[in-house]
Amino acid sequence: MNVLVTGGYGFIGSAVARRFYEEGANIFIIDNLSTGHLRNFEFPHKSYLLNVEDEVCEHFFKEVTFDVVVHCAAQTSVQLSIQEPMKDILTNIVGLSQMLYLSSKYKVKHFVFASSAAVYGDSHYPPLEETDTSEPVSMYGLNKSIGETYCEKWRQDYGLQTLIYRFANVYGPKQPAIGEAAVIPSLLKSSLEEHPFTIFGDGQQTRDFIYVDDIADAIFAGVEVGLQGVFNVATNEAWSIQQVILLLQHLNYPLEVQYAPAREGDIEHSFLCNDKLANAIGWKPRVSLVDGIQRTIEAMENERIVEI
Repeated sequence: MNVLVTGGYGFIGSAVARRFYEEGANIFIIDNLSTGHLRNFEFPHKSYLLNVEDEVCEHFFKEVTFDVVVHCAAQTSVQLSIQEPMKDILTNIVGLSQMLYLSSKYKVKHFVFASSAAVYGDSHYPPLEETDTSEPVSMYGLNKSIGETYCEKWRQDYGLQTLIYRFANVYGPKQPAIGEAAVIPSLLKSSLEEHPFTIFGDGQQTRDFIYVDDIADAIFAGVEVGLQGVFNVATNEAWSIQQVILLLQHLNYPLEVQYAPAREGDIEHSFLCNDKLANAIGWKPRVSLVDGIQRTIEAMENERIVEI
């Protein structure tokens, strides 16, 4: 099986690629290295270092018969999507449509789109289900929602088998401690380096934190059974930032906190119901927040030793 992972040198993409490689797949990567790193890979693969929106991508689809395309390439900063919307549109809309077009033209069997809980917006009635209204509050969330519509359109009109996964707040080893989604690594980095962590808002905002390997397992399992449609990939649990800080203190990783005003586009409460995916393929997250944080800390500490 030939599997193309766009954004494959990134935090989530590399975990997905590794999961398919472990099952015997041949791995191919498209990545512009804007946030990904070559060091995230330690197994054989073939890479194309360019943007997903580049027309030259068609040469790779002519060259290799891809069975599966997992589209993880994205502009992921909510603040950048607000400040420079054209950059977000170029990757998250133009790049996606390019991959959908090529996947359809060259008969890819299964296309997976990495969407986001941001499509729901700031709902006050979580846990959110797939049938809940999509009311994004940022350009990032809006473009992910539009991306889902593109996927559905390609499924209906061109017969491309599409699977849309709405990720909750993903964390784990190799995640850069930057951006709104990087709450866990930012907290851990502040604790390990003994510098203050800035909370934007009052710290009562809640998130559904899911370990990256659980995301990779969900994608592989969905592709294996030919799953189609829209599904939340989440833990169905809500943790406030303050609760995570207390958990870190319990694990002997205390940190100093400072406060700043809430940022435009930030969502107050977000956690997702995962029943639909569980009922469809029997998937459930296996890594608890405590276990996932401990694994992430261990990886970060090992990286610090290597750097020294």
